[in-house]
Amino acid sequence: MRAIIVGGGKVGYYLAKSLLERNYDVSVIEIDKAAGQYFANTLDVTVVRGDGSTKRALEAAGADRCDSIIAVTGEDEVNLIICQMAKRIFGVKKTIAKVNNPKNAETIRLLGVDIAISSTDNIIRQMEREVDNSRIKELMPINGKAAVFEVILPENYVYSGKIIADIKLPDGCNIISITRGEELLIPRGGTKLLSNDILLIVSSLSAANEVRRMLKIKK
Repeated sequence: MRAIIVGGGKVGYYLAKSLLERNYDVSVIEIDKAAGQYFANTLDVTVVRGDGSTKRALEAAGADRCDSIIAVTGEDEVNLIICQMAKRIFGVKKTIAKVNNPKNAETIRLLGVDIAISSTDNIIRQMEREVDNSRIKELMPINGKAAVFEVILPENYVYSGKIIADIKLPDGCNIISITRGEELLIPRGGTKLLSNDILLIVSSLSAANEVRRMLKIKK
């Protein structure tokens, strides 16, 4: 998963560090030279120096091939512009804006931003939920630390016929059931996975993206 963070500072740094821990490929756009250098020296991120509300900077950061853009500058109007450009010019699937004035949140959503949110911690939780797509969906959160996910295995699945024990799922993850046609299976290590199976998985939020990678589930 690729994410672009526009805006450095403490918020951008915390987000970048947290997303890297969750195996995201992260780029940061920062206008201040010293702040950008700090990111480059301390985190494994790509840093683009420039104004994140310009097409040039977004293009340099790879907006045309990223999954999410998170705008966390100190100005709500700028965050809105960044998200609108990302969506309209580059077709970014998910745009997230940090709202410095919570009263602006609803207006920003109405103007096309997918998620307008004021809490930095909530941004991270929302990013974890964005693992959801047509094949992986979060069904039920558990205490804010884990969740039950539905995973639909594709046609011609690369691991079809393999037993679960042969697939190294991350710690903190368990397959709790498999629906196969009209049949419901309670899996064991020797249970085979087949194309079009529907899995229910309980996983810690921090392992959610690793589940996708280990099961080789594409978008």
